[in-house]
Amino acid sequence: MKRRYVMIITALCAACFSLMADMPRDYYPNTLEGKSGAELKTELYNLLKNHTRIAYGSRNYDGACTWTVFKQSDVRPNGKVWDMYSNNTYSFSSGAAKGMNIEHSVPKSWWGDSNYDDTTPGYPYQYDASYDLHHLTPADASANMAKSNYALGEVITPSFDNGVSKIGTGYANGKATNLFEPADEYKGDFARMYLYFVTCYQNYTWQSLANTMFAQNAYPTLNAYGQTLLLKWHRQDPVSQKEIDRNNAVYSFQGNRNPYIDYPNLVEYIWGDSIGYEFSFSGGQTSTPAITVSSNRIDFGYIADGTSKHAEVYLKGRNLTSPVTAQILNDDRGEFTIASTSFAADALNTTGINLTVTFSPQTTGAHNATLRLTSDDLESATDIALSGSVLSSQITYLEIVGLKSSYKKSDSPVTLQLNTDVAVEWTIDGQKATQFNPANLTPGLHTVQFSTSASRGKMRVQIVE
Repeated sequence: MKRRYVMIITALCAACFSLMADMPRDYYPNTLEGKSGAELKTELYNLLKNHTRIAYGSRNYDGACTWTVFKQSDVRPNGKVWDMYSNNTYSFSSGAAKGMNIEHSVPKSWWGDSNYDDTTPGYPYQYDASYDLHHLTPADASANMAKSNYALGEVITPSFDNGVSKIGTGYANGKATNLFEPADEYKGDFARMYLYFVTCYQNYTWQSLANTMFAQNAYPTLNAYGQTLLLKWHRQDPVSQKEIDRNNAVYSFQGNRNPYIDYPNLVEYIWGDSIGYEFSFSGGQTSTPAITVSSNRIDFGYIADGTSKHAEVYLKGRNLTSPVTAQILNDDRGEFTIASTSFAADALNTTGINLTVTFSPQTTGAHNATLRLTSDDLESATDIALSGSVLSSQITYLEIVGLKSSYKKSDSPVTLQLNTDVAVEWTIDGQKATQFNPANLTPGLHTVQFSTSASRGKMRVQIVE
């Protein structure tokens, strides 16, 4: 097996290092070193599987219960419940928060647990996974009911959308199916919960809709659809302070940790671009430097002339010591631009980088260019094909104008309007409206939607306190 140099802790930037300060390094044994793929995953399984069961529900048995932990693991800075399923504001009480459920982020039906022992107060379930707070969260009851036991995925036709949780039809394994899609800011949270779950419980027998994402084996324990989706969300939405705080809180009760929050790069060694390279907390560089990209082609589709469109490509380095340079080639009119042209080796090797590419054409027709990545470390360049087509602006494209993506509650109301005079009906979170009034909305994400006789569209707006 190849050795790969990754200074997991010291290569992180100072800000990230401070976020990890509460993580106990001695929790992770040195036996993780030198492993990858199935061997590394099983080593983590042996570490994680033995943990304390915390009584389920809102009544303390043995000194704690699910809601005891939630009051430390899922609390916002303002003291309210941190709900990843809705924008509703909930308060903690002596027991459960009214209007909320305990949600198994990985549905309990997927391993076939049920209420098997009503004679043991606080411990009604058979399996450890049913109590595991690394994937149990407080959830708005209506969103929880709509979510049902559906798999994660990207929803195309929603039947339920409260601005945070979207439930409806999408595609998984090449088939149309019911899916649950969390808000972008929580996609990485759910991905790392699921990756923890298929590590800690790789020995379970899967039932119900688990086969939409899971595979019946110790490795990789994810089918192709599940692996692709979770890697994508893990990379797009990096670990947040919220997750770090939650991991530390659950650890203080349950006695085990989510390693993919403490060391996000472990994901790459087990399922991603570093399979075949030995994991090391610190070590020598002996492997060939390389860079991988999430796609070797970006197609912007059709847009109107005089407008712009953005796309992201994920860049991940391996054993780089020199910066990577990006440049646009074969682009005479400058239709394609990039947010940055140089990327530090440390950032690419550790967390990777999302590079934003912008398509801003000035003429109609098809446009093509090449995004080239080079480095002194690399034997050859990596090319990404860029393409997009432009339609005449004589065609009317409806868009929301005058509305920002974020407001404070103290900001003034904004009249809802389109870029053209046409009969339109507006809703905010499904309720009819003519104005967007921040003072009347709870902190969090809200969905503003318009409908005309010919089309419809929507925009998500954040309210901050």
